[in-house]
Amino acid sequence: MDIAGKKALVTGASSGIGRAIAIALASNRVDVALVGRDLKRLQETANLSEGSGSKIICCPANLLIEDDARQAVNKSAQELNGLDYLINCARVSQRESFTIDEIETKEFHRIMHSNVDSMLFCCRESMPYLKQSSGAYIINILSTAAFATGEGGGMYSASKYAARALHESMVAKCKGSNIRVSAISPGPVLTNIWSHKTEVITQQRKDGMLQAKNISDITLFLLQLEPNVHIENITVEPWFYKKS
Repeated sequence: MDIAGKKALVTGASSGIGRAIAIALASNRVDVALVGRDLKRLQETANLSEGSGSKIICCPANLLIEDDARQAVNKSAQELNGLDYLINCARVSQRESFTIDEIETKEFHRIMHSNVDSMLFCCRESMPYLKQSSGAYIINILSTAAFATGEGGGMYSASKYAARALHESMVAKCKGSNIRVSAISPGPVLTNIWSHKTEVITQQRKDGMLQAKNISDITLFLLQLEPNVHIENITVEPWFYKKS
């Protein structure tokens, strides 16, 4: 299905998966609203899309603040003259492993609010615009951590399990409507999220990770499916990745 001329809002568009998806959409003649906290990095993403022929706008916002999220969605819809796609990429991860007896309340709240609230606010505020589209799509970038966790990853997994619950509720709500809802749940992806880790990530581990472009390719695959086809979730793992 041709997606040229569609209007998309991409969160987390200043880097990593969000940036890769925004660039891929623009290269397919989709008009894109770039949403994230850092205006300079959003503008860098926009510059990478120059020459695509698509309209690119930057909407700096802190999506943990409800009013910021609302304003970003409204600005995006107004300047793009509507919304067809919402791609939720904004996320944070744990800086290090914490077992249940080591979890600090402040850090737990940071992870939960960052990975759940932004998704809730953007989906809720986008719904009135998406309902007006002839073929809308919400794609939520989740994680393999939304399906399984380990001893030290409870905080991040808790946030992704919660995001998965919101995702599944949207699938149930939108079933049979003009709005399709899918998730992509990747394993380790080589983005700047690893630069915040306290442990040293070896080059061998990095070499085995997924690339952000892998996720943008899957996003395009979903968006280009015929309207009667729905895939609730795509789990994608790096084939050659070894943690140790």
